[in-house]
Amino acid sequence: MGDQCTLRLIRELRQVERSDQLAFTVRYDESNMRDIQAIILGPPGTPYELGFFEFSIKVPSDYPANPPSVKIKTTNKGRTRFGPNLYSNGKVCLSILGTWHGDRGEQWSPAQGLESVLLSIQSLLSPNPYTLEPGFEQPGRANDTENMETYKSKIRHESLRLAVIAPLERAFANSSHPERGQIGFLPKSDDDDAESDPDGAIQLPFSTKFDEFYKRRLLWYLEHYQIAIEKGIADEARRSGDPFISMPFEGHGNIMSGEWDYISLKNRLSKLRDKVIEETHQWPAEGMALVKADAGLAVKLAGRHEQIVAELSDHPQIVDISLVDKNPFLWQLTYVGRTESKLEGGIIKLRIYISPRHPEEQPRVFVESPIYHIRVSKLGVLMYLPSYDEDIRHHIDGMINTLDDDNPPFNPLMTVHPEASALCWGSELERRLYRRKLRSSLEEM
Repeated sequence: MGDQCTLRLIRELRQVERSDQLAFTVRYDESNMRDIQAIILGPPGTPYELGFFEFSIKVPSDYPANPPSVKIKTTNKGRTRFGPNLYSNGKVCLSILGTWHGDRGEQWSPAQGLESVLLSIQSLLSPNPYTLEPGFEQPGRANDTENMETYKSKIRHESLRLAVIAPLERAFANSSHPERGQIGFLPKSDDDDAESDPDGAIQLPFSTKFDEFYKRRLLWYLEHYQIAIEKGIADEARRSGDPFISMPFEGHGNIMSGEWDYISLKNRLSKLRDKVIEETHQWPAEGMALVKADAGLAVKLAGRHEQIVAELSDHPQIVDISLVDKNPFLWQLTYVGRTESKLEGGIIKLRIYISPRHPEEQPRVFVESPIYHIRVSKLGVLMYLPSYDEDIRHHIDGMINTLDDDNPPFNPLMTVHPEASALCWGSELERRLYRRKLRSSLEEM
């Protein structure tokens, strides 16, 4: 790869990593940046909603003269076609990639880049994927309307099963692997895209560095998944256990087959919720073992706590930042709402759990008292974004900025409390109701 191409790719990868775009993330090895792994989140309002769709991206040596090659990895081991343009053999049919002829002006050009590729692929995760099949753009054939709804329904079911639950189960299995953080071996599962080795074990196809991404998003989006599953149980009750219906354009081994089983998805998601909470509560105990061993991370966190206390000593909204039981892996932050803000007078206590593997695993923050807030889930998880994820101070700043923000812009990917968000960005009457509910929750603290 020429120097100019290398510099171009480095710049584009850094741009994606620094982007405020929450819809995708990438991982790569510094020794081979042309081999990129990506997760694209299913867009809200589509049957793919908040699923973790995995892609491998191979950048050619003459990039950007020619486009990358892309394969979708979320295929249920080659058994599931996730849309007219997302084949079960991994093919991504898209004009910008040269895998579809497209219209004039839709082909690749060197002016495009990695982010435009990711955004173009995201556009394939459509609100109505049935109409992306050539010849089916304008419904008019017999059963088209019924087929469209059926197709969306089965994509929604399989997105939850294969693009949410399966990768999360894989992530927790990795956590218990003796060589944590390494590509390892797991028992066979019908719901992941791992490939068998000669001994029948399953070798993980994707870097375990995505595991933290999956778990963090589970904490953010748990209620969204629960609502989708409950709706599925209600909608599909009459056909539970029945096989999926094939679409007119599916066939020749390129099909989304399966059966309706939302009850099983509900049970599996509940177990994942329990696992992520249990894992979070184990971090302080793991951390204390590092404290006793005088490990570098424990010493660094304890020192950073002292520095942050000194730096924020004159911050009028912060009453306390303390280490719980002198444990640098469990912090408590007490915050008082600003005067004339929506949180005025409220005393909010946060528990900050820091992983013994920080910063590879990011802090998880829970509000100790229930609060009706768009950035706080019913489970109590605070959704925030640090400007720099390796320094705890930037995490503290992100928490404060999130709580302080009286008029946040609407972003469906930052919605962790669906009911509160619907009111906050609804009509004037709904916005007033949101403020009343928030105020009431603060008064009850």
